[in-house]
Amino acid sequence: MAKKPSNSAKPAAPFAGSEPEAAMIDRIIDAALAEAAALGWRNVAMDAVAARADLPLGAVLEQVPTRAHLVARLNDRLDHRMLAGLKALDEADSVRDRLFDVVMKRFDAMNTDREGMRALVTGLRFDPPAMAVGLRRADRTAAVMLAAAGVSPDGLLGCARIQGMKVVLLCALRGWMEDDSTDLAKTMAALDRALERAERVAGFRGFRRPVQNAA
Repeated sequence: MAKKPSNSAKPAAPFAGSEPEAAMIDRIIDAALAEAAALGWRNVAMDAVAARADLPLGAVLEQVPTRAHLVARLNDRLDHRMLAGLKALDEADSVRDRLFDVVMKRFDAMNTDREGMRALVTGLRFDPPAMAVGLRRADRTAAVMLAAAGVSPDGLLGCARIQGMKVVLLCALRGWMEDDSTDLAKTMAALDRALERAERVAGFRGFRRPVQNAA
């Protein structure tokens, strides 16, 4: 008796083997940062990234067809690592201390690929599309940092806080770019000064207000 044909579609084969997508993206980012450290950010090409990551070019292009897409993926990874192990808010901690801790977690994550990250930061100014993506994603990162510290990033006041937090991050980033210490002492000092200045700005008095009470 003839077997009745199935109406179900045949499942597609995995595009890049059985490797989980998150692990593959990590390999792509690591390879791209290594390329940036070796050749400079503007010389990072996806075919070279694929070769360094030992992945099919198609698999790489599916995830990051351009350097701008790579910046977006990298920011996602840094945000994820920054928030890993995030604990519930402790009312005994000041908002400034909470912000300091969460920002330093991001710099710790950046420091694991220090030379590649430095090459990326230096090269972004000459790569307008990637720079535009980086600036857009900075809004998200600043909002995440504020919320993680118990400060509302919502509403008009939240928008002002986000912009102020981006200035804080920029000041700390300048310190990190010049920081060759193992304990990131210069970065911490730059961040502490930036947060102190932010507290003096009227719009950032809200740093001291928890999310549930924010306007």
